[in-house]
Amino acid sequence: MVEKGRITAPQTEFIMIPTIIGTAILSIPSIDAKFAGHDMWMTPILGSLIGFLTVYIVWRLHELYPMQTPIEYSERIIGKAAGRVFGLLLTLFYIHNSGIIVREYSSFISTNVMTDTPIIIFSITILFVSALAVRGGLEVIARTAIICTTLFMSSSVVLLLLIKDIKLGYLLPFLENGLLPVMKGTLIHNSWFSEFFLLAFIFPYINNQKNGLKSGLRASLIVMFILLYVNFFVLTAIGTSAANLFYPVYAIIRSITVYNFFENFEVLITASWVLGNFVKISVFLYAASLSLAQLFRFSSYKIIVFPLNVLVFIFSYWDLPNLVVKVNYISTIQPFYLLTIQTIIPLFLLGIALIKRKRSEST
Repeated sequence: MVEKGRITAPQTEFIMIPTIIGTAILSIPSIDAKFAGHDMWMTPILGSLIGFLTVYIVWRLHELYPMQTPIEYSERIIGKAAGRVFGLLLTLFYIHNSGIIVREYSSFISTNVMTDTPIIIFSITILFVSALAVRGGLEVIARTAIICTTLFMSSSVVLLLLIKDIKLGYLLPFLENGLLPVMKGTLIHNSWFSEFFLLAFIFPYINNQKNGLKSGLRASLIVMFILLYVNFFVLTAIGTSAANLFYPVYAIIRSITVYNFFENFEVLITASWVLGNFVKISVFLYAASLSLAQLFRFSSYKIIVFPLNVLVFIFSYWDLPNLVVKVNYISTIQPFYLLTIQTIIPLFLLGIALIKRKRSEST
């Protein structure tokens, strides 16, 4: 087995929460406001359904093929040739998306925090520390995720300081333009919730296997509440004008002052967000490294982590040259791209696997 580490079910939740919301918190509210307007608070609730579905699909595949990842059981389900093609597609998918995440992280820091520092510095540093975590193995990622996720989640209480300034009138009118705008916003959330497919690379290495499904569903529920919490404060603080901002969460936090003395809370949020993205990039890089190692039958995935970083770095600058392109990508291409690879194709794999299992039992 390429991965020899073992983690607990609760550690799985600490891994997955920042993996989903690490970039979503900054990007989603603006797009939600654009599509759903006053009803943007509803989109995380409906979007989470894909999260629950994806977790269930991954768990059922895990039950049918325990101790195997998608790279391994896809060959047993659809044949060796087709399975290896799917494995290659999945590997390239996670390499590509790791690059996109790195670019999103680097762009935010260089645009809003350290404007005089070359963006390439942020990309190299986050990739380096993430690679160190991945080389340490899944156990190292899990242990660092406990610390990083705790700090990441704790910083969200800062939004409560906005309570005195919120305007509940921004929640109205309810369903002003019907359900279609809400469904468009929901589709954006679907792309992030489909990332729960990454559990397929974690379930085989959980100590107490029977708690895996509960942990995955609980993580999806927590992510839904966090996104709902963020969307609520963005909407009630600045209304639908959030659609005109690249990072509305960062904007409303910068406006917080307590007794005209305590301010600059965005520093705290930025620090915690860096920790969350460290976990997210580490998990994506881990999935890409493990997939590549299993695809080409390497004895260890750790030897390819740093070489793989070079590809991730190239993708981070080749695919999203600026913020406008990034927002357009997230709004139009990403929902179908991520949903197809991480939910729809696995659903077909599960269907084929169940049919094969039923036939084998009937003969």
